[in-house]
Amino acid sequence: MRRLFQSDHEFDDFVGPVSNPILNKDPRSNSHARILFINNNVPGGHPLDGNIQAYALQMNLAVTERLSIIADKDGLAHISPRNGPSTTGFLNLAAGLKYTFYRDVENQTLAAFGFLYEIPSGEAKVQQNQGSGSFAPFVTYGKEFGNKWHYLQTTGYYFPLKSSQGSSYIWNSFHVDKQLFGWFYPLAELNWFWYTSGGNRLPPVFGEGDGLLNLGTRGQAGAHLVTAALGAKAVLTNKYTVGFALEFPLTSRNDIINQRLTVELIGRY
Repeated sequence: MRRLFQSDHEFDDFVGPVSNPILNKDPRSNSHARILFINNNVPGGHPLDGNIQAYALQMNLAVTERLSIIADKDGLAHISPRNGPSTTGFLNLAAGLKYTFYRDVENQTLAAFGFLYEIPSGEAKVQQNQGSGSFAPFVTYGKEFGNKWHYLQTTGYYFPLKSSQGSSYIWNSFHVDKQLFGWFYPLAELNWFWYTSGGNRLPPVFGEGDGLLNLGTRGQAGAHLVTAALGAKAVLTNKYTVGFALEFPLTSRNDIINQRLTVELIGRY
């Protein structure tokens, strides 16, 4: 019998995505705490040329085996440009719901839809707390295939309620992994951001900030950013998982990403 707030354990061979950690979603209904460390090297010549780090805690609560409450992007950002002062401040909070509308245990296939509302609760000195917040509805899908291979995909649309204060974009995040030895998961991921509009806060030379920071840069309509990430996860116990992914741009446009390392520790109930 399922316990109160217990994760859906009928899909325990899935491990979830790593990169694009704010917007790339696991389709399972989970109760977990996810500690994140992100180290982002900004390309040379960019106005923020230097380093951006983020330290975050994400929380999910499985109300049922299909419905979960999401609390994401809770943490700090540290922006350290080479030619300017460093700043540290709180990120916005993001909260929402996710519902697994398709759940086929026998064929290890599931799909969910949900939304996030990003509350303008952070600090402007780290490019947060702008406008009236943002919405991000999404659909996410997962499938086990072959001999313990797993495919995940999240597609959604991010848009600020006050359009001048942030950029809007469609995102697609793809993930594939292979379970080895019952506990080790090499993985590869691809993230595609298609900007439909920009804000009016920063000049075009800044580019945009993908799912981590929305800079609200002017003139972003029609721009694309594609990144790839390679990494692995290890299931330490039936409750704890660690993982990492090294991400880099594939398009000539790279915005704030020259190279990004994402490291996670997940405790799952």
